Amino acid sequence: MDLPRTRALLPRVEWRESSPSTNAELRELVASEPWLPNGTLLATTDQTAGRGRLGRGWVTPPGTSIAASLLLRGPGIREVSAALGPGWTPLIAGSAVTDALQARFAADSGLRVGVKWPNDVHVRDEEDAIAGRPGRKLCGILCEMLPDGSVIVGTGLNLLIPEWELPTDRASSLLAAGADVGGAESLDSDAGRHLADEILAAVTGGLLRLVERASQDPGAVRARVLRHSLTLGSEVRVHLADRVIDGRARTLSDDGSLVVDLPTGGELVVSAGDVEHLR
Repeated sequence: MDLPRTRALLPRVEWRESSPSTNAELRELVASEPWLPNGTLLATTDQTAGRGRLGRGWVTPPGTSIAASLLLRGPGIREVSAALGPGWTPLIAGSAVTDALQARFAADSGLRVGVKWPNDVHVRDEEDAIAGRPGRKLCGILCEMLPDGSVIVGTGLNLLIPEWELPTDRASSLLAAGADVGGAESLDSDAGRHLADEILAAVTGGLLRLVERASQDPGAVRARVLRHSLTLGSEVRVHLADRVIDGRARTLSDDGSLVVDLPTGGELVVSAGDVEHLR
């Protein structure tokens, strides 16, 4: 795929007609070419054996979604990790995706794109917002830290999956949610390739800018992430390895963990585990 806007923005773009896992392929590329620059991107519209958080499968339907992995390295991401902690990286990535996808919805649509803690981007309507539901998933994010401190940020972007082909009732796509997709029905068409280029340029450019800003003003980026959260303020159910706990998500801790107020008093700090919004 040509991707002229994305290629003009990034130092290196690797396109694959098909990939088992863009994160795995980029990791292998870093191992074989350790001089790869910050901002290297590897992407495909056909990921066949991807892996999500907690080892779950992450496969994109050919021609309707994009799997993309971006390499973050150098002083910027090291300073972000030192100032905020690695737990903030998927949240910062989610903030960049939020901006890129929100721009595809009309201002009067009543739809809000935001981040469901810790690593998903959802779109929700006013009814979902009133009920405290996160809406439906548009994007999953998986970050992997490499031994040298570099980070691979993997994103799975649901762009053109028709509503009747969505894998679950908790999933959506730009097309199914009524966003502006420029008339595209497949990423293999001219309109689809243009859409893919615009989305990839917006997501990757936004993420690189956020990392740079976070390295200089981490507090500002932390506040931005909090504003983009769909989880904070919601009643949630936390699924831990040995128990299930209900409470109200209040804020994020210094390391990006979710702070949940318990109905019996006190709080639970969740650094890992499934968080379900109660309906």
